[in-house]
Order: sequence, then C-alpha cells, then structure tokens
Amino acid sequence: MHAVIAIPVSAAAAPPPHLRKITMGERIYAAASAGVAWRVRRGAVRLDRITSAGRSFAGLALQGDVIGAETLLFGQYSFEACAIGDCELEPWLTAEKAPSGESLLQTLAATERRAADALALRAGEAFERVRQLCLLLARARDDGRWEIAIPGLKDMAAITNLTEATVSRAMSRLRRMGMLQRQDRRRALVFVRPEVACAI
Repeated sequence: MHAVIAIPVSAAAAPPPHLRKITMGERIYAAASAGVAWRVRRGAVRLDRITSAGRSFAGLALQGDVIGAETLLFGQYSFEACAIGDCELEPWLTAEKAPSGESLLQTLAATERRAADALALRAGEAFERVRQLCLLLARARDDGRWEIAIPGLKDMAAITNLTEATVSRAMSRLRRMGMLQRQDRRRALVFVRPEVACAI
C-alpha cells in the first residue's frame, strides 16, 4: 500500500503532462511503454491485455476512473488503452496535485467497483449485457436527459463477450423499445430515456 501512495522521484521532478483529448478509436498508450497514470475526465476507455495469443479485453474505465496506476510501481503500462468514445484525460498523482491517503483509498474502491461492473457485463442474457453497458456509458445532461456515445460494435462485442451480430440485434431491440433514441445524424450520439437510466 505504501508503494502506491509514494510518488517516484523521477515523476516528482518531471513537469506534469498536459490535459489530453483523445478521439474515439485512438490508442492512449501501449502495453509495456513508459508513462504516467491518468484520470478519465470524460469518455470511456477500453483496456486490453496483449499476449502472444493476441489481444483480450481486460477492463473498462469511465469518467472519474484512473488508468495506468501500475506505472507508479512498475514504470510501464501493463495494458493497452484505447478510447471507445471521445475522451479527456488529466494526469493523476503528480507532484503538484498529489491526492491524500483517503483519496487514494476512494480511487482503489472505485477501481474494484468498475472491475465488478465489467465482469457482470460478460455473463447472463445477451440483451441485458448490452443494456447494462449502455447504462454504464450514459451520462446525465443539464436538460435532464441521458446521453451516450455508442462505441463501435467490435468494442461492444469484446466488452460483453458477445458476437457483433448479437450486439447489433440487442441495439436494434433497444431502439425499437424506445430505450435508445437517436437525437441527430451524428452516429455516435444517442439518448437514453431518463426513467430507464435511473432504473439501474
């Protein structure tokens, strides 16, 4: 635990990175590369384990979550991170903005909850997995509606452990039921009915 809280001398001496804006589909960092930890200010991030057998889904990070914290211990990233929606990232645990011990414990608890969320998306009835993923990605707007940037079918299939065809059918069913409503012609932007999102 002490190793997680401590800030490496090299990180404390270096100037903090700037806020990063990442577009959907862009790789944030590669596995085994050096870097810093980031907090997701906006958007969603997919984490993948890279092995000789290929790429496999390892986790999901949403607004407020921290990614890349393992660099504080190992000096490099354990996973590959890619944006599955437009994202904003801010550096986490810099010398200028070091969180308190309580903040670190809150971050750890949030990470455990997110891991449980991701695990739940990979078991059970297919339609419910897709619906729950949409609700996880939904964010409240000022006008009381809920907004969601829909990831690509490939990402949704990997996260839910389903085929792309199954995800597509589930998304079509959500639209027919009125749970998802396309607001305009932008492909990634749809809205979740507030009463549905609040029923999580």
